[in-house]
Amino acid sequence: MKYSQTGIVTIIASFVKIASFFTYYDGNRNGSKLLSHLQTHMHILFVILMMYPFADRPAEERKATEKPSEVKFELLLTDAVHAFYHADWVYSDSLLVELSGMEPNDARVHFFRSMIPFWSYFFGGNDPEYAGRFLEMSERAIKVSEERLKKAPSDTSMVLLLSGLYGYRSLVAADQKEYRTAIRSGMTGFTYTRQLLSLNTNDPNALLGRGVFDYMTGSVPRELRWMTNMFGLSGSKEEGFKRLEEAASSNSYVSNDARMFLCYLYDRDGRYHDALRVSKTLAEDFPGNAIFRYYYAHSLEKTGDITGAIDSYNMVLEMQKPELESLRSKAEIKIKDLAGL
Repeated sequence: MKYSQTGIVTIIASFVKIASFFTYYDGNRNGSKLLSHLQTHMHILFVILMMYPFADRPAEERKATEKPSEVKFELLLTDAVHAFYHADWVYSDSLLVELSGMEPNDARVHFFRSMIPFWSYFFGGNDPEYAGRFLEMSERAIKVSEERLKKAPSDTSMVLLLSGLYGYRSLVAADQKEYRTAIRSGMTGFTYTRQLLSLNTNDPNALLGRGVFDYMTGSVPRELRWMTNMFGLSGSKEEGFKRLEEAASSNSYVSNDARMFLCYLYDRDGRYHDALRVSKTLAEDFPGNAIFRYYYAHSLEKTGDITGAIDSYNMVLEMQKPELESLRSKAEIKIKDLAGL
């Protein structure tokens, strides 16, 4: 079974580790510039970073080959993930707990359970309690995934999932000043990222991973690219956009991931109408997701539709998501600022 999980976080985290290395050995000059360049955009990237570790096979095909108990499991998992991406985390977690009882060694279940405190941490105010909970729960997800990979070394889905998990751990640990865990996770994750980049370039998973990788390496200032070149890291923004658009148009769950990255990267490059085109589809497909609605409102604001932006920011306020209170606060500030124009 093939997942649509990607290890983009690990790629970016690895850049930060490289930059930190040069900051230490280069007198806080070039290294600190690269570190600042990457960290400026890192936090907002997580707001749109979603993972879909699902099989790309159609549901009808799975039902035709799986036992009734397996079909029930997949249906429940679909419901749990659907609730997760609509930010209904209480219901999602209740389903995931039930699923872990049915299949204790299913890596997808443990992955999503660990993602609930991860999202709560990054999008809800950086509460150390959520950080600790994520680090603990992600250890279980990693253990299950690595055991699976030992039994099936050719299972690229586990490579992709582990790449992402280690990347998340690296960033959360670094944010909590647990630097040993951060460095260890970052370096381990990078080994999986290397495998990710060697995947078939026509595969939607690889297109997504390579697309973001190409963009991020291509965005490093020209005078600092010798650093990334030393580690064999090279790419271009335009090639990154091209691969992401291909992934977004694929008939795969990866299409959703690609749209999320395109939304962020188009906005970052000032291509606001492209960002609006993409963010609109995300807001429509996930109407209960306050994060997607916020970035749709942001795109409307950037393209000059102030009335539409205020309406969408108000929709964020109407979504009662205690874990995302910081996002609601940002929306409230935006409304006040725009109302004064």
